[in-house]
Amino acid sequence: MVEDRTLIEFPAQGATTVALCEPFGVLCCQASGPGGHPLRVLIDTGTDPSAVDARLARRLALPTGGSGIGQGAASDTVAFTEAVFPWLRLGNGDASGSQALTIRDLYAPALDLSGLPFAVGVVIGYSVLRHLTLRIDFRTRSLVLAHPDLGFPPMGAAGVVMPLSFFEHFPAIGDLVIDGIVIPQATIDTGSNAAITVSPDLAARLGLHKDGADVRIVRGEGFGGGGEVVRRRFDQVRLGPFTLTDIDVDAPLAWAGDLGRASRANIGMHLLARFATVIIDYGREQAGFEPL
Repeated sequence: MVEDRTLIEFPAQGATTVALCEPFGVLCCQASGPGGHPLRVLIDTGTDPSAVDARLARRLALPTGGSGIGQGAASDTVAFTEAVFPWLRLGNGDASGSQALTIRDLYAPALDLSGLPFAVGVVIGYSVLRHLTLRIDFRTRSLVLAHPDLGFPPMGAAGVVMPLSFFEHFPAIGDLVIDGIVIPQATIDTGSNAAITVSPDLAARLGLHKDGADVRIVRGEGFGGGGEVVRRRFDQVRLGPFTLTDIDVDAPLAWAGDLGRASRANIGMHLLARFATVIIDYGREQAGFEPL
């Protein structure tokens, strides 16, 4: 068994800004690490703990421990091997080492990520993010990673701060209404390129099923595999005081994985990108939303 000895080294100013990179449908950036090549990193508020692609782990001969089976968004059989990633440096290419955020001895189980629709080397999840405040700026396609002691990040005058709760280790908000149906808790998932995904039982309440009107069947992918998803566009969704129009809502057709559990709802990047700025402050248990 590998012990989690992850260490986060903040820059002197307490925060670093990184440019987001493709695919922009999820929260990705580039980072420096062992091996001499830039690494694509997925900043994933819907993952716990962090993870590393198994192919990269083998190439770098990372120290490993025990193996097991975990759960993904759509799978109950995600095989993993415990691993430790020696170091990862997050910061724009023109930033000096002292201006970057460095993660050392990152506990990151090795997973087969080859089935994802994009290549990713490392996934940063709750085990790291819980020590940070995230500010996503969709206008400049940038992300600020800050020490919580710096306070809640600034927003414009139209920005709204909402209470943040947690479903297990995933940040969530409780003020989501779809087609008049109140969703008591919806997780915020920056690793999802969907707008909203709901579990099959919530889908039934919303009349979202494969034989329904105006639905499409699409393919969804996640850690450990994917499956068919039914999708329908809803005219109106309310998130706190904000009314959003023409929002796609997805539901997996199989009762498997995290999103197969009852009463699950998940907000992905396609909905978050309707805002200018989104803030997730783990320590203060607050989320900020600034409209475009």
